Amino acid sequence: MLTFLGNDSSPKVVSAVPAMGDKELPRSQKIAILFDKPMNINSCVQSFSVSPATQGFYDLNDYSLNFTPSTLYNYGTYTYTLTKNCESKEGHDLKDVFTASFTVGNQTSAGTFPEVQSITVSAGSSSVCNSANPPSVNILSDSVTDACMGTPLRNKIKVHFSRAMDRGATISAITFSPNFNVTYYWESDTDLSISPDVPFPYQSRINMTVSTVAQDTQGIRMQIPVAGSFQVGTPNLVPRLTSLTVSTGTLADCLAGIGVLGDLTTTSITTACLGNPTNNPIVFNFSRPMNQVQTQSNIGFSPSFTGTFVWSPDNLTLTYTPDAKLSYGVRYTITVGQNVVTTDKITVEAPSTYSFVAGGPVSSSPTVQAVGVASQGCATTFPGTGSAAGGNWLSGSCYWDNTLAVLSPSSYTFRAGDDGTGASATTAACADVTSDNFRLIFTNYMDLNSAVNAVRLRRLSPPSTIVQLSSWTWTDCQAAFPYGCRVLNLSFAEQEASCNGSLFGNASTGGDFNLLRSDNTPAGFPYYMITVDTSARDVNNLPFSSNFNFTMEAK
Repeated sequence: MLTFLGNDSSPKVVSAVPAMGDKELPRSQKIAILFDKPMNINSCVQSFSVSPATQGFYDLNDYSLNFTPSTLYNYGTYTYTLTKNCESKEGHDLKDVFTASFTVGNQTSAGTFPEVQSITVSAGSSSVCNSANPPSVNILSDSVTDACMGTPLRNKIKVHFSRAMDRGATISAITFSPNFNVTYYWESDTDLSISPDVPFPYQSRINMTVSTVAQDTQGIRMQIPVAGSFQVGTPNLVPRLTSLTVSTGTLADCLAGIGVLGDLTTTSITTACLGNPTNNPIVFNFSRPMNQVQTQSNIGFSPSFTGTFVWSPDNLTLTYTPDAKLSYGVRYTITVGQNVVTTDKITVEAPSTYSFVAGGPVSSSPTVQAVGVASQGCATTFPGTGSAAGGNWLSGSCYWDNTLAVLSPSSYTFRAGDDGTGASATTAACADVTSDNFRLIFTNYMDLNSAVNAVRLRRLSPPSTIVQLSSWTWTDCQAAFPYGCRVLNLSFAEQEASCNGSLFGNASTGGDFNLLRSDNTPAGFPYYMITVDTSARDVNNLPFSSNFNFTMEAK
């Protein structure tokens, strides 16, 4: 406090706060000046100033001037001055210029500025990044190209300052490019932890700036802005397919439900179960929890088939169960697309494809391996043997097999069974004979229905006749799944045969199981062609690649 004494009529400052030399004052410090006479207070306001210039509010009366700063002082030294133009109400000037200096805050840091001493992120290999305590690297002193996406979920950025910082001002000084949402946490007055809301994108570069808006607790701002960057080069949180399994094994094992799991990510599978026993679930195991809807929509199957997706509660395992058994011998391709994504929106690094063969590889489409008639020594099991010279209905072998050239139709002869004398079921003409019962031996085990429906016999020589399949039997069948047979025996009848009259299945004869015999008529010896068209399929659902045609002469 200052006191001025004198006997003249000039007004004097009786006291002032802060006094000259006051230190460590608060940033909101008021200035108060007391006079010994009533003053023209407006003149005093015009005569008052603060350096450095400071805006504020005045609280006035005849004997005092009070100044309150409108914003907090910065830390440092301030000087306030009242000139002699401050007058009393009698019109007398202030006797002497009044001035005083004071210090806001501590002067120990005078002449220095706060600094960022380090900015650290976690970096290293995927295994290191996913460990409990991955190492931190200072991006201000090191070139960081292997920063973690997260450790294991978020890669915290830690900033260390040279001294205690104003928390609000410092946070407002920090910017990122590209921008992302973060949570700030002060571990101490000098250490700030920044946690991104989501992991960093793989292969992105993160730029960080701390501007000079950052200031310490005394209000001293950073003199130089700080900038740093790092490359997110470790894909430790990129999702991957850890396994993709289907049941595999022999047909018998699969049918019994004891097929073993095979992993398509590590193994080539050519014997996947068609169903074990009713279906074969395809199981996707991911390294991280996945977004269900987007992941399902980016998984494809070719050839396509319907099924049901089911997720595990932790969103790590997806099971796809086909609605029906897979087709034997078909190679199925599974595509996992680029937009398969985790629950925290991280996509796979690249699309991938996998494939497997259901049931086992199929070497070729089915075809006829041999052809003959039942009266020959033609095999009843695969394979059949033909003759290079052809043969008749009494030969010791089939007419032909697929190792031989096909001869002219007259090289292959058969004897039709209906001699034209039939009148009742007891006549010889109406009894089935084996010399016109044809035998087809297939290379593959055949689907019974499609194979029978694909066979046709027709007379090529005039006059034309109507030929119908009367009955058929199969031999050389496999008892295990997928079943099927390889040898087909066929009995045909012609409408024109004597046992039928004008209709097939004559009630009086019990129907006809023979073709019309022609060796005892003047019409000559007609040709017949047996055909198997491409609608015939084997048990693996493979069709004939082309029609099979074989022509013979009826003797």
